[in-house]
Amino acid sequence: MRRLRGKDPRDTVQVEVAEFAPDILSFLALAASTELFLYEAATQAVLGAPNLEAKTAMADIAADALHKHQVFAAELEKRGKNPATEMERFVTRVNQFTERITTPDWHQHVLSVWLVGGIFDGFFASLALGLKDSYSKEAIAVLRSESGRTKLEQLLVSEVAADPKLADRLALWGRRLVGDSLLFARDVLQYSDNREFIVDETNPVFTGLTADHMRRMDTLGLTA
Repeated sequence: MRRLRGKDPRDTVQVEVAEFAPDILSFLALAASTELFLYEAATQAVLGAPNLEAKTAMADIAADALHKHQVFAAELEKRGKNPATEMERFVTRVNQFTERITTPDWHQHVLSVWLVGGIFDGFFASLALGLKDSYSKEAIAVLRSESGRTKLEQLLVSEVAADPKLADRLALWGRRLVGDSLLFARDVLQYSDNREFIVDETNPVFTGLTADHMRRMDTLGLTA
């Protein structure tokens, strides 16, 4: 934990996400679980897409999430673990999160895939920096791969431009998404292998994630 001296004469404590990194098996299982969730969500969006352009964008995102899931699952197998068994520990929490952000509105659903995918990949990449394992660098490289995200971003921008009324609805949905996503991320910190989990000390961890969320919303012309 680093102490930074700012304009305030008192020390300001900056807590890094990496300080709460879990053990490697928990990390792999959690990362694999969230990527599987993103794959399922993107696949559902493919089915409801209004045209081929939208279907292609969602299919690319689904393929990217599935690839990441398979990479982390394969790493668990290399370590002699059954991926399904390891992920089972977290299935209840992942399902609860899924239920919280489920929506019949196609545009909101697509925003969920785009925003949540960005938040989770960024969060787990930061978490990987603190892993006590040589797999850390490979995990970060996998998570920072953004294949297909630009196409999906362009799709959302064009949809908002075509229907200005959509902006307010998506902006409101985006605020809900970031709240639920950060609550899920906070739960993940409880599996820390580096330091004791104390809720009050975790708030500064999410400053960067919130800033990234605001930048993503700005990209779409939405208010975070």
